[in-house]
Amino acid sequence: MAQYILSDPNYSDGTRKEVIEKIVEPFRNRAGIKLIGYEPDPDFDRLPIELLGRPEAMREALLESAGKAYELIDMERQHGRHPRIGAVDTMEIYPAKGITIDECRDFAEELGKELFKRYNVPIYFTGKNARKPENEGLTFIRKGNYEGLRDAVLKDPDRAPDLGPRKLHPTAGATIVGAVVEHDAYFNVVLDTTDLSIAKKLASYIRGKTGGFTNIQGTIGLPNTHRRTGKSVVIVSIEVSNPLQTPLHRIYNLLKAEAARYGVNVLAGQICGTVAAEVLVQTAEWYLQLEGINGPWDYKSQILENHLLELQN
Repeated sequence: MAQYILSDPNYSDGTRKEVIEKIVEPFRNRAGIKLIGYEPDPDFDRLPIELLGRPEAMREALLESAGKAYELIDMERQHGRHPRIGAVDTMEIYPAKGITIDECRDFAEELGKELFKRYNVPIYFTGKNARKPENEGLTFIRKGNYEGLRDAVLKDPDRAPDLGPRKLHPTAGATIVGAVVEHDAYFNVVLDTTDLSIAKKLASYIRGKTGGFTNIQGTIGLPNTHRRTGKSVVIVSIEVSNPLQTPLHRIYNLLKAEAARYGVNVLAGQICGTVAAEVLVQTAEWYLQLEGINGPWDYKSQILENHLLELQN
């Protein structure tokens, strides 16, 4: 069976179109790779890219793209609001089809080693490649962001990279690499207000370390424009590290209830990037109070497209 991995590398430039296109170029029209999409975010000054492909094709494309980012992004000049530690902030690898998490771990290990060998940028390993428990997630590695890590790494041995000296690259910073079992869900909840303080309060209510959901570490309140109406709004932007354990409908309903305390309505939810079908089925199951989906058949056998895919394989 053919093997496929999913990756969502994140780069620290969401504003300069010419730089963005050069970073994306290694993924275009390349055999064995599907460029699912990319969405530059000028508010975060961040470029997330989503990719699906064969491991051998993905490896070289990721290395080439990283090289462009290291060349063109100067972290001393970059001031994005999203947590980040380098020109290439993260390169996480997920099993998609025909490949185990252990094989993804080996892929990520070799990718990190080659990034350091080729470009001399320090590497922090995360997920299944983490060298210590606190690095299994991104929060501890990113503590203080680029500016804080740049100073802390010189003084604190616990903040040292896994590959490279105890200092960051002078312009490219450092990069986080690792294999992760489940692809994160990136979920926005749109509030019918322009009061940013409410969005920030709601973000703190669901963040794990401030009393919310364990699987939500990254969440922030931001000003935004409602896509459908064009009106000015604020959003709660959420990164869910395991959406099967912390379903999107549970997050949405909690935020809706908390927003009502301030007399604010929720206008919409927004899924950014791809999610597994099961994540959406969970939400449909809850809202429709489905019974058959938990009966003698499971959701995989009740979704027509899954049968079509089996016929094609």
